[in-house]
Amino acid sequence: MPVPPDPDASASAHLSDRLQAVTEALAAASRQDDVLAVVLTSARDALGATAGSVLLLDPPGQSLTLISAQERSRELSRLGQAGPLDVHGPVRDALEKREALFFEDQRSLGQRYPRWPHAQGSQPQEPHAQEAQSQLPIGVPGAAVATAVLPMLLGDHPLGALTVDFQEPHHFTDPEIRFLRSLTAQCAVALDRAQLRQELEARVEARTAELEGERAALDAFVAYKEAVGAESDVHVLAGQAIRVVQAGLQHVSAAYYELEGGWWKARVWSEDVAPDVAAEIQAGVPEDAPDFSSAARSQTAVFADGWNADANDLPSTGTYGAVALLPLTVNGETRSLFAVGTQDARIWSDREKALVRAVTRGLGITLERTEITRQLQARNAELDARTQALEAFARLTQDLATHGDPHEFVRRAQEVTLSLLPPGYALYYEQDGAHWRNRVQVGSVGNDDLQAFIDAGPPVGHTPSVDVPWTTGQAYYQDDYARGSDTPPEIVQHVNTVASLPVFRHGAVVGVLIAVLFDGRQWTPTDRVTLDTVVRSLGLALERAEQAGELRRRTEQLERSNAELEQFAYVASHDLQAPIRAVTSFAGIMERRYGSLLDERGQLYLRQIVTSGEHMKQLVDDLLTFSRVHTEPHEVLPVDSAAVFDRVAQRLQVDAPDAQVTRAALPTVRADALQLDQLLQNLISNGLKYRRPDVTPHVRVSAERDGPVWRFAVADNGIGIEPQYFGRIFEIFQRLHVRETYEGTGIGLAVCKKIVEQHGGQLWLDSTPGEGSTFYFTLPDAG
Repeated sequence: MPVPPDPDASASAHLSDRLQAVTEALAAASRQDDVLAVVLTSARDALGATAGSVLLLDPPGQSLTLISAQERSRELSRLGQAGPLDVHGPVRDALEKREALFFEDQRSLGQRYPRWPHAQGSQPQEPHAQEAQSQLPIGVPGAAVATAVLPMLLGDHPLGALTVDFQEPHHFTDPEIRFLRSLTAQCAVALDRAQLRQELEARVEARTAELEGERAALDAFVAYKEAVGAESDVHVLAGQAIRVVQAGLQHVSAAYYELEGGWWKARVWSEDVAPDVAAEIQAGVPEDAPDFSSAARSQTAVFADGWNADANDLPSTGTYGAVALLPLTVNGETRSLFAVGTQDARIWSDREKALVRAVTRGLGITLERTEITRQLQARNAELDARTQALEAFARLTQDLATHGDPHEFVRRAQEVTLSLLPPGYALYYEQDGAHWRNRVQVGSVGNDDLQAFIDAGPPVGHTPSVDVPWTTGQAYYQDDYARGSDTPPEIVQHVNTVASLPVFRHGAVVGVLIAVLFDGRQWTPTDRVTLDTVVRSLGLALERAEQAGELRRRTEQLERSNAELEQFAYVASHDLQAPIRAVTSFAGIMERRYGSLLDERGQLYLRQIVTSGEHMKQLVDDLLTFSRVHTEPHEVLPVDSAAVFDRVAQRLQVDAPDAQVTRAALPTVRADALQLDQLLQNLISNGLKYRRPDVTPHVRVSAERDGPVWRFAVADNGIGIEPQYFGRIFEIFQRLHVRETYEGTGIGLAVCKKIVEQHGGQLWLDSTPGEGSTFYFTLPDAG
């Protein structure tokens, strides 16, 4: 028996392709508007949403600002509204709980937030009013609206929220939920990158503009600027600044200090500094030396007239009459000091102060610009690394539905990791009693004895590279690997650098991924961001793989169970026909031959046996028909639905000569002709059977094109159906009326539903009690 295509798998693959396209688009987006356009368009188009919006938290985290929104209908009231977070609502809950919220219709939103101002029609209602509200036609005021609210997080820091709104009720499938969560995570990273880029570019531009203004006013700094304009090494810049000062003030000496371990240590000094002085300033000045401390803390220049060498713990500088200490700050922090001393005077003149300030100011601006550029480059490198890792893992998770082995995801994560690092190998340990077991390995360890040691399983509690991340839940980076801490030192002499990262699944550590490098290396922030991104993505992939595996197992169980039930129904109904025929036949014989010998009660009993037997036979026949929808092979070909209707109408007209059975122009569809015949017969005969007294029954069949399918409508003027029974009537053996009122077995509509779904379509209805019902179903176009 052919297995129908899995719509969830198809949807998941479609959304995975969408997510891959989004990842590529976000990688190229450098501005906030570009990021928002990609994310909102993708979220709206992928799910068929009506509107979407992105809101960002202000720095204090007290209110939301709407920074972008897209909508197809201006009449839709979006859930994503700007404003303070002091009002209890879905966006605040999503941000506080760090979890996505999904409301499939307006009622679910109203029940959870009855006082929320944007939940139209969500006020508490009487049960019958709620019921009526749920059946409002789609697209009119008051119709249900579905909404998804997803928090945007960078690490554990909330940035804002993404909302996706629908004009009509929407069931969020697991692939859609995973798509939205992945889209939101990438949106947060891309927005953070774009915002940082803009902020840093703005700071560079602002400081550059300030520098341009000051350079015009400081003639003394022109030569220095030309000399250092292209220099980025801070010590080289300091040396050039010293030479500029000495060129303008030939009687001074100068030095450049940096803070290290509570001491101001000279890194660069002028050539005229005496050897004993050079040795002393190189050894360091205490951080709390009065003039040094005053300049660093106040971040203003200190011009010490009458220099006190002993008080500042620099006895060798006693020959200096005056010393100037000027702080150099970067991002509001004193990073270094520029010192100038003179032996020819005891007081600093205004001209000398102006020149020293000008040179130091220029050096500080250049240093700050260099630092900003360095930060921008470092941040861009980290974000590029994160993007590269996310793109690599996005490709990994594309085939999520085809991989059930979690270790395959680990292997792919190791491959991604090693592709971004120098030569080495990767291990993945899980705990097995008193030992760590290497479950997945990529790359050669470079030593047979080391491989044997790894395969044997290192002991738990005596292997820091695994113990530390497992017990602390934190990454453990070793720039200089401590040989002998995990293994005998002689077998790891070729190992220099190690990174161990815990792998989480559902919040618990389930393994440790270790990257080992043969060359010496310091783990940079970019490296750490890359590894952290890969391992976090691995944890998410393992959770998804587990969910996909469980879904696959449950699907297989359901398919087996359905097949067994269908086979049982077929066999049971087939085998029951013979004894039922026997009971009915013998009861008829008894009535004809011995009916006159029975009293009135006996004859009644005999008639009940015959009547029940005939009903049982009809029930078995219908059950057999229901099981044959799947158990018997059917040929799907182009079928003229008008011709099928005409045959059905002609048959039914014999039993209901007073009824009107009409049609509009009907299309050619791709279907099984016999099953289409049965589908139309069941729906039309239902419309004729459930007629209103003293009203001529009328059933009309029509069809409209709806994209690649045709939407059929079978409308009658019968008694109608209450809304609460819309779902129940399609279930097997479910009847709304007793047999004495309307004949039937309660299987006909269940057969119709099975036939439509087997053709890849949907069956539903709309009805008004006392006026009639319209059954809708879809079938694929013959083209």
